[in-house]
Amino acid sequence: MSDLTSPAPLLPIASGARVRAVVGGLLRQHPGRAAAVAALFLAASALGIVMPACLGRIVDAVSSDAGFTTIAGWVSGAGLGVIGAAVVMLWAVRVLTGLVQDMLATLREDVFASAMRLPVGAVDDGESADLLSRVTGDVDAVAEAGGNVAPTLLSAGFAIGVSVVALTALDPWLALAGLASAPFYVLGTRAFLRKSRVVFREVRVREAARSQAVLDAVEGIETLTAFNEQEPALERVRERAEASIRMQIEGVRVTNRLFRWINGGELVGLAAILGVGFLLQSAGAITVGAVTTAALLFHRLFGPVGQLIFGLDDIQRAAIGLARLVGVIDLAPAPVARGTDAAPQASDGIEVRDVTFHYPTTGRGISDVNLRVAPGTTAALVGTSGSGKSTLARVIAGHHPPTSGSVHLASSAEAPYYLSQELHHFRGTIADNLRLVAPDASDDEIAAALRAVGAQWAVDAMVAERDGGAASESAVPLDEGRIQQLAVARAFLADPEVVILDEATADVGLHHREAVEDAIAALREGRTAVLIAHRLQQAVTADQIVVFADGRPTQRGTHEELLAIEGLYRDSWLAQTRSTPPSPTPTGQTPTGQTPTTETETP
Repeated sequence: MSDLTSPAPLLPIASGARVRAVVGGLLRQHPGRAAAVAALFLAASALGIVMPACLGRIVDAVSSDAGFTTIAGWVSGAGLGVIGAAVVMLWAVRVLTGLVQDMLATLREDVFASAMRLPVGAVDDGESADLLSRVTGDVDAVAEAGGNVAPTLLSAGFAIGVSVVALTALDPWLALAGLASAPFYVLGTRAFLRKSRVVFREVRVREAARSQAVLDAVEGIETLTAFNEQEPALERVRERAEASIRMQIEGVRVTNRLFRWINGGELVGLAAILGVGFLLQSAGAITVGAVTTAALLFHRLFGPVGQLIFGLDDIQRAAIGLARLVGVIDLAPAPVARGTDAAPQASDGIEVRDVTFHYPTTGRGISDVNLRVAPGTTAALVGTSGSGKSTLARVIAGHHPPTSGSVHLASSAEAPYYLSQELHHFRGTIADNLRLVAPDASDDEIAAALRAVGAQWAVDAMVAERDGGAASESAVPLDEGRIQQLAVARAFLADPEVVILDEATADVGLHHREAVEDAIAALREGRTAVLIAHRLQQAVTADQIVVFADGRPTQRGTHEELLAIEGLYRDSWLAQTRSTPPSPTPTGQTPTGQTPTTETETP
């Protein structure tokens, strides 16, 4: 793979014009403070040229044997200029910092609000790590640029402008001599911008791709182990990490080339000013002090020019970060459809007919899938990460509209209840958390739902709170197991006909897994369920098991039927049970094909 070939496009990135429009809109919200910032930086830069001018006057005073009083006056003027410039600059930075922080606060709110409104399909299409890197890494990059880089670059810009005007006013020939450095700056900066615009954008994209590979490997470790796919997953992490490192090294090379251009420009420009100054002074056109002032003014440009050009690195990073953030803001929610049929016919349970769905940018998805789940039964979908099992579950749930085919639910069923692996605990009491799905539920109904999923501890906490005891619901320690038990109880209280369980125990530790799996078993009872299993032991009690690979079902049957034939399921089951014996089934019986052992957990 070429170093400049990026992975598949992720979430959209806004154009430069759109980014400038957003920044301009944020500035227009604070016109007075923006004007004050410009005036203060201009004043600080004007005071900054007082010292070079006074030093030139001191040289002339010494050359002409002026008195102590004259020299002391110019020394005092130089000191007052330095102090005044520092004070006004601190004032300007303070005002600018407040302005930038307010603008960033508005931008953060817009980005996070937009991210929360994104449809599931848009997030999955761009891979979750891309959105994560935007609302973390890109926000941090823009905040750092706004808080640290913006004051430096504004100071440098005004200092350059004022110094050039002062040098021209001193003598136009000296100003023209200083322009000898301009080709070095222009050529070096153009080469840097042309290359860095691509490189730094690729750095961010590759970092997101690397993060996604790590997330897939960590979150899907048990599935990868079951299907003996650890090595390909680790290879994918290694390849993406190496690609990210190579691109960062290329970024350092691009910056080092810029350093050489800038240093060359400084050398040529200063030499030209001193040479022209020598000729003018020899002809009596200017004094030695004027040449000294001109050299000091040009030397004073070294720092600001370097800051401005070197700051292009941070500007590029911030610009790319802003473009990625504005891309999140501008991403319009997509309409959600249930299928491509104009009037889907009612069916019992769940029926998936010739469903195809592919994410537009990554090309991942499912093709020509047919599945029927009878009422009151459970279908377990198993397979490696990216095999299509979770995509099918989300199509059934209505998160993704099928590209072709259709999904049919029982005529009386509403949208399926979707329970994912992510842990969510909301503010308030246990009862408040459950009433999110049933606002009018009584305490007795909530207690019944909690008991049904084995959460007696939550019932006891509710009773203690109601009776005014020492313990209270808010004081109950909530670990990941209890949080997920409450999530299952919430689903139980909603009482859906169809429930989709997308690796609901993936983020639950070993010590809590049995309690959560018992709760899920209670939720499945009497309901139509689709179970995404990251461990094959979870699929044992399902009425049918569907093995996915490359977006298509490759095997179907019960646990016993699949163990009886050669295939991926049998190979994976034998590989997993040799290393990670399963938890007892809800009935307490050992599944067919497995010798009872003590449960252990592979890292």
